[in-house]
Amino acid sequence: MYKLLSRKLLGERYRSVIKSIMIAGVIAGSLASLEKNLSIAQSILIMFAVFYSGPIVLQVLSSADNARCLKGLFAMPCNEKRTLWEYAAVIGIYTLFTKTILLFALICGFTKLTSIDIILMIAASFYAIIGGMIVYGLRKKMPVISTLIIAAGVLLAFLLPKGIMAIAGFAAADAVLLIIFSFLRLEYFRVTESNSVKVKPQKASGSFFLIPRYIIRYILSNKSYIISPLFITAFAVYFSYTAMKSGFNAGMGMALGLVSTNSPISVIVSSNRNLKSKLDVLPGRTKNFFVPYAAVVFFFYMLLYALFLAAYFLITRSVDYKTLVLAPFLAAECAVLVAVLESRFPITTWKTEPDLLRHPRKYIIPGIVMLEATALYFFAF
Repeated sequence: MYKLLSRKLLGERYRSVIKSIMIAGVIAGSLASLEKNLSIAQSILIMFAVFYSGPIVLQVLSSADNARCLKGLFAMPCNEKRTLWEYAAVIGIYTLFTKTILLFALICGFTKLTSIDIILMIAASFYAIIGGMIVYGLRKKMPVISTLIIAAGVLLAFLLPKGIMAIAGFAAADAVLLIIFSFLRLEYFRVTESNSVKVKPQKASGSFFLIPRYIIRYILSNKSYIISPLFITAFAVYFSYTAMKSGFNAGMGMALGLVSTNSPISVIVSSNRNLKSKLDVLPGRTKNFFVPYAAVVFFFYMLLYALFLAAYFLITRSVDYKTLVLAPFLAAECAVLVAVLESRFPITTWKTEPDLLRHPRKYIIPGIVMLEATALYFFAF
């Protein structure tokens, strides 16, 4: 059963794992060459590890595309306990070595991590993986336990002492989660294949207003689409604050690029294969869909930029006017580029939603924004 599950998520001969490790190595090496070492608190490292890995686990477990494969696998006669542990192992390898490792590479590129920091991040990621599976499995039967696990992750981040004691604390927490996980049943992880958006009858009001309503309903039906951008925005606030304290004035501009890195709305067409097939035969699809879509993306990014600037102002009591000038122009540029990419180059080769949400194509626009903002900070202002 492990081989069948791993072939779905990890690819033949662990190709996805090998590719991600190579990409992480390139990212870490490239960023380290910039010689920009920022200090980062232990609590922030733990929060990154827990609340980056956890949502990925939930996205994989609830993946409707993944459900089509698992429906057949879970229907086969098997040792349910063993299969559940094998499923957890595949989810853990997939999360840690294809997704979380990219976060580790990003952090290692900008900071100097000790061996204790690395072990602590791995222990925190393990907590997120097992905890995420428990949260998903008991979300309906015992929602209180799910809430306690999430709250415990936050408390561990801020209450544990530094160093070896923090590792011991997470090791104990991981052991407790493993005991709880051992009582779960395989049937708790069955997923329905349908994730379509329920559309209520609407009065005729023009396609320009119908498309935004559809996109908003689609986002609200996938709560992770809201959590992920908020997490990245929080990271951008920390990055810009630390960069400015270190004298790196272009940090605010780069932070705007970070805000646009992981916004699931930028792949909303690619994520819905039924929608893509309908758009292929829609007359005047640019005018009737992608122009309203670009408008929604613009306001979405402006909202994220506003949250970013508000959080930064609450921390520093000041905001650089350059960022206020750049924000609407960069949001408009992102909106146009997102609409063009989703119209002309939709992502089709993905297996689960986390693969789609972290596809290399998603980093083209943030990369452009970062380069432009950095260049403008250095040469134009």
